[in-house]
Amino acid sequence: MNKTSVVIDGHTVSHWKYQLIDRLYKENNLKNIYLTNHNNFTLAFSVNRFLIKNLFKITISELFEEIDRIPIIENSQYSGDLIWLSETPIDFTYNENIYYFSNESSDQKFEKSYYIKNLKDHKFITYLTLRTKNINKIVNVSWTEEAKFSESKTISKHLESLKFLITNRRTEINTNYKKLMNNSDSVRNSGLISLIKKIYYLVFNYPSWSIYTYPKILDIFGQNSLDESMVKKVFNDRTWSFKADPFYSENDNSLYFEKFNYFLGTGKLAKYSFENKSIKDIKTFNNIHYSYPCIFEYEGKTYLIPEGAQNNKIDIYRVDQESLVKVNTVVSDFAGVDPTIVEHNNIWYVFATDGRMGGHSYLNIFYAKNPLDEWMQHNLNPVKINLSNSRGGGSIFREGDSLIRPAQNCFPDYGTSLVFNKINYLTPDKFEETVIGELKPHKNSIFKGIHTISKNKESLIVDLKTNEYFPFARFITLLRARVKSDDAGLLLENSLFKRIAVIFLFLVFVILIYLFGWRALSLFV
Repeated sequence: MNKTSVVIDGHTVSHWKYQLIDRLYKENNLKNIYLTNHNNFTLAFSVNRFLIKNLFKITISELFEEIDRIPIIENSQYSGDLIWLSETPIDFTYNENIYYFSNESSDQKFEKSYYIKNLKDHKFITYLTLRTKNINKIVNVSWTEEAKFSESKTISKHLESLKFLITNRRTEINTNYKKLMNNSDSVRNSGLISLIKKIYYLVFNYPSWSIYTYPKILDIFGQNSLDESMVKKVFNDRTWSFKADPFYSENDNSLYFEKFNYFLGTGKLAKYSFENKSIKDIKTFNNIHYSYPCIFEYEGKTYLIPEGAQNNKIDIYRVDQESLVKVNTVVSDFAGVDPTIVEHNNIWYVFATDGRMGGHSYLNIFYAKNPLDEWMQHNLNPVKINLSNSRGGGSIFREGDSLIRPAQNCFPDYGTSLVFNKINYLTPDKFEETVIGELKPHKNSIFKGIHTISKNKESLIVDLKTNEYFPFARFITLLRARVKSDDAGLLLENSLFKRIAVIFLFLVFVILIYLFGWRALSLFV
């Protein structure tokens, strides 16, 4: 990557801009810092800086000391690649590559406007746009998920993601993923009726996942709507439990999957034999949530990489009957979500999204000579930040000469559809993929989502979501105390007392509203 200069307004910048400049600097890719005399002070925007972490101001006059500071003089000539971080329109002569952040492919947006649009649309998307000789090309994109109940945290998290866009910029990026956004059957509606429906759903319904077989009629290079008349349920699930994340193993003609019980609140791994129609639990090492049992073969033996994000690492296990034997660790201090392994050109790769950043958007890659060797981080991590097609959705497979990576479309909700990505380049130094197809339920189908796909010799195997009538199931989830593991043992993530206290306060609030009406709100303000 060529050394890049940045344009900023004076010596004081927002925290996210500082992070971006610092990343360039640490990678030895920062050439010059150009300064404008623009003043970006407004009272309203200054208030926002107290709420949004990554809008906090940082003075960099004594930082990056060996980097030249150059005042911008109108109509002067400048050379080299440039990242425009100023709140001022481009007003000087520049004939080479200029990168800037925007909501759209052509319009340059600044801090005061672009994130406000994101808030309105519930689409936290920012494009890195390349302008060369007045021609604009999108060369990277960041699309992050929302932090629940906190607009300030959402904006802050999204702004933090922008520092990664500059490392993995391309000549041009395929924008087929935008179809997933524009064609989504689910939209975020507002208004009183929508609110009432949402409350009813939260109180009386709960999403349930089940595993189905589906004929091999899928065109991965196009848009597919699931024909519910052709699906066949593999298991008869109870209302308070579900089975999901299917992975087929040809070696023993078995299906590995997650078995989840709402009352226990912890996912377990299980194995279903197609020959004798029996289900057996797989023994794990500790009492944490396990899911997504990605199965693979190496040197005649069966191995498994499950999701154990609560363990804050990605481990590889050898399958020994119905037990797991740990053989290696891909990465520590990383809450890997839905890790998926594949071998390509004699190098093994593991794809996983970062649970610390929400689990849906930040795609990371790790590589090794073989599964039992030492694993390394991809040089471009995170290689992608995209809510619609980052998180793993099943085993990576080959279609002709193409390597296809299924992914979950988590917009507007988790499990909206399955997206098929064609991997164009995959090396320890380079990664690029293109959205080529999608599989989703019909708009009026009983099925409301899909997020994992596998296949055996006869059919495809998918998990599908339905909304089951299960009153107050979400209160059960509030009462559960999940645990997580570290080197010292098991620790309570949230105490049972804390959860009971939250429910008690909520009930008190409801009683006060019943007794005093909305006047009861005056007790809390």
